[in-house]
Amino acid sequence: MIKDIFELQNPWRQQPDYKFTQKPRSILTVLFDNIDNDKMIGIVGSRQVGKSSVLFLLIKHLLQEKQIPPTDIFYFNLDDLKLHELFANAPDFLNFIGTPASRRRYIFIDEAQRLTNPGLFLKEIYDLRLELKIFYSGSSHLELKSKTKEYLVGRSRVFELQRLSFEEYLRFNMPITKKEALYEMLIFGSYPEVSLERDPTQKKLLIKDIFQTYVEKDITDFLKVGDVQAFNNLVKLLAMQSGKLLNLDSLAKALRLGRSLVEKYVQILESTFIVRRVFPFFRNYKKEIIKTPKIYFLDLGLRNFVLNNFNPIEIREDCGVLFENFYFLQLLISDLYGLKKINFWRTTNGTEIDFIVQDEEGFSAIEVKWEKETEPRSFQTIKRYYPEIATKVVTRQSLLQSN
Repeated sequence: MIKDIFELQNPWRQQPDYKFTQKPRSILTVLFDNIDNDKMIGIVGSRQVGKSSVLFLLIKHLLQEKQIPPTDIFYFNLDDLKLHELFANAPDFLNFIGTPASRRRYIFIDEAQRLTNPGLFLKEIYDLRLELKIFYSGSSHLELKSKTKEYLVGRSRVFELQRLSFEEYLRFNMPITKKEALYEMLIFGSYPEVSLERDPTQKKLLIKDIFQTYVEKDITDFLKVGDVQAFNNLVKLLAMQSGKLLNLDSLAKALRLGRSLVEKYVQILESTFIVRRVFPFFRNYKKEIIKTPKIYFLDLGLRNFVLNNFNPIEIREDCGVLFENFYFLQLLISDLYGLKKINFWRTTNGTEIDFIVQDEEGFSAIEVKWEKETEPRSFQTIKRYYPEIATKVVTRQSLLQSN
């Protein structure tokens, strides 16, 4: 039974001409850079974001580019509970894949959080120092992290897979125009499957399915959140405040919940790839706000679903909010190694700049505007504090005209 399941999950073993249909993702460049080192590679991200597809693309690379024999590649999708028997202990697993050879072999464990104790299992295999390169994925960072804890410290390098970038969306949907792609992403977000669906009603249904599965699996089953209605109400309030300062006290009062519970829910939403907090940039100037973060959604389709607003761009009043959130996602997605620092800047008198980005080239102050606008006065202000910071205005027009 287990062998039959394994063979079905590894079709390239029996089909030398097996066709991989997955579309390429930008994250592959950094994964290829890490394919020959000794670290285990973890890929985490939201449900339906394309983690399994990335694992298959890595397998394709090994087979076609590195000429690895199919018998040296082992893929396990742990959504099939029967396969869990193989992972009860290291000896059983090693017995299944056979006596370790002198050449390196490659293990892919999809949805590793399904195991009772994936961290201990992976540590045991890794510490044997066999010629095994292990890749694992997880849909819930919170769940996977809780089950790996200290086991994988120093043994694993973890990469976060985001939804599609603007460039990926264009590639997925050629020959779509930039304007069409931008407007679709602002309304329906950028989950891969949603992007490929051309019918607007089907897009909405896919987004609904993703959100309901998230609530049922992550929130109800794993995290055991009892008051799901209160949790959903918080998500709706956060969707209404996208790009604004996150005031936990106001949220707690509006929801009639304790502040600590609201903070816990926000942390859950962040750990399960629904929202992301952006914290202020400061260097101890008295006029700078130094604590309160802003909140952004990691998929605009989910945000619009929560608000029940899929109206087209032409009649919306929140275009600026959507475009600012969209650009934040582009900054986040472009940071494949997770080395950029993305903050915002705001003074006590209300002067604000949307994003302060720190990377290897230095600091950049970025203001995001839906409509074309001249350089904002806030740039003059921040230059007085930080003359070394480069400034940039991003508009819808500049995005659509870029190469």
